[in-house]
Amino acid sequence: MINLDRRDAHLILAAIRVLAHRHQRPPRPDEVAELLDWPEATVRLLASRLQELGVAILVESAFATHLEIRDYLEVEKLPEAREEALAEDLADFDRRKQAEAEKMARLFDDGTFQKERQAKLERMDAALRDRPRKPRNPFEDAD
Repeated sequence: MINLDRRDAHLILAAIRVLAHRHQRPPRPDEVAELLDWPEATVRLLASRLQELGVAILVESAFATHLEIRDYLEVEKLPEAREEALAEDLADFDRRKQAEAEKMARLFDDGTFQKERQAKLERMDAALRDRPRKPRNPFEDAD
């Protein structure tokens, strides 16, 4: 189930109202997505969640698909926001990226990368030099 908080629900409902006012008809999901600058798939998923709650309905007919508002007061029953979890995830991501950046900086600053690269090239050179030579053809004329 997709997570829907009160803020996102209010944004979608506001977009539906504004577009209905502008176009004098219920808006299509792609129009709502364009106004909110969200992917259409996200709008459709959130709209289906709103439909489950009875807040809005996604009407699909042979000619068009559009969104309509039903019981907007049900939005107030949604959780306030999910920003805390998102903030924690972003902070964890930042910590991991910082640790990776520090590791890369150490690798290049202390010359470890250059040493490892040189050692690898030397191993490759030694392997090429130690490869078996082509055996002499016994049927060739010996000069």
